[in-house]
Amino acid sequence: MEIIKNEENGNIKITILEKGKEIAKARCYYKKTPIIYGKNIGTIGDIEIINKEHGKKLLSECEKIFKEKGIHTIIAPMNGNTWKKYRTLKSTNNEPEFLLENVYPMEYNTFLETSGFSECNTYTSNKGKIDDAYYSEIIEKVKIKHKENNILIREFNKEQAIEELTKIYNISIKSFKRNPYYTDIEKEEFLDQYKQYLALIDPEFILIAEKEGKEIGFIFCIPNYNELKIYGKIKTLILKTIAVLPEYETLAIGNVMLNQIGEKATKKGFKDWIFAFMHSTNTSQKMAKRNKAETIREYALYRKEI
Repeated sequence: MEIIKNEENGNIKITILEKGKEIAKARCYYKKTPIIYGKNIGTIGDIEIINKEHGKKLLSECEKIFKEKGIHTIIAPMNGNTWKKYRTLKSTNNEPEFLLENVYPMEYNTFLETSGFSECNTYTSNKGKIDDAYYSEIIEKVKIKHKENNILIREFNKEQAIEELTKIYNISIKSFKRNPYYTDIEKEEFLDQYKQYLALIDPEFILIAEKEGKEIGFIFCIPNYNELKIYGKIKTLILKTIAVLPEYETLAIGNVMLNQIGEKATKKGFKDWIFAFMHSTNTSQKMAKRNKAETIREYALYRKEI
């Protein structure tokens, strides 16, 4: 067995070979990672493992690297930070994988647990019927209140996509700061991540809330194009992100945006929606339950102190 380590900018790639053949590999990230108690943690990402024994050996080598770097907390799986691929699939009702569901396979839970990692965060994706969308007269009263306070909710302008994505970036970096393992991201990197979706988006399913022209919230939804391969048509809308600046969270802006999305989706023939990748303690869980959405997936994130 041969172990190859290559250090790059802020990470170390480990490859394990057996008789010249790759049997396991990963990257150990130690820069631009989440900060705990004023120090960067280590994250293990880009993992590829063939079997349990290879997994234990790979994770053991990663642990050695972090000890050498003076890092005491490891999070896995995570490709550096939460803006990139992270989490394992923990449980499923066996519905087909939906668009954007880019997580590590279920068997990785065993690799991590047998190597001394403990689950530290749980996430879910919930699915419901759009016809079951929550509605109340209170929403209409809230809309009137928004108008009185110069709050406007409008559709994404695809012709000014970069400017619109910049508004979404400005909201994201402020509203997500309280999320577990949050890290800052440069605007250009954020824009590069979202640009890849521009050919797939429907501007009617991305809403931006503004107060006197200043962005204060948004909802980002995208059709589940994976269904084209299965059903020959798309019937499900994915609610990827709902975010509102902290100082405006009491104004029910998220609920109003979701209500508008439901109306637009119904008119376009969508039947279902998925509230994707919600942290177990996030207020979006309440929103999903209010709209009678039920859990179809659970995901996990693991942590180990060394």
